[in-house]
Amino acid sequence: MRQASRVVLALTTVLGLAAAGCGGDDNGPTGPGGGGTADVTVSILAGAMNAGANAYSPDTAVVQVGQTIRWTNNDGMVHTATADAGSFNTGNISAGNSSSVITISGATGVRAYHCAIGGHNMQGWVNVTP
Repeated sequence: MRQASRVVLALTTVLGLAAAGCGGDDNGPTGPGGGGTADVTVSILAGAMNAGANAYSPDTAVVQVGQTIRWTNNDGMVHTATADAGSFNTGNISAGNSSSVITISGATGVRAYHCAIGGHNMQGWVNVTP
């Protein structure tokens, strides 16, 4: 009986900690993706916070529908790559780190994105081709 109580307590603790880590972060990653290698990598350049259209390199990434993209942060502060229309969001990317790989799906065309952290003037584009 004692061992069963310990198992229940351990399970309750694990589930409680998992639930505490969910929700509330507007800068969490969205869109299909995960680990692994990406077809295209975009760099967030040093000094990107007020670089406007020069914050990301390339400023326009070209990917085919179904290909993957990852952003690497080469700046000294946290940034995101968040689609203006909401189709993807890398979540916070700390200095020196990379986002999860995001699979680009849906219609072809140019998708504008930006850094969603307040006060950051950063803009880039993803040109999705067939």
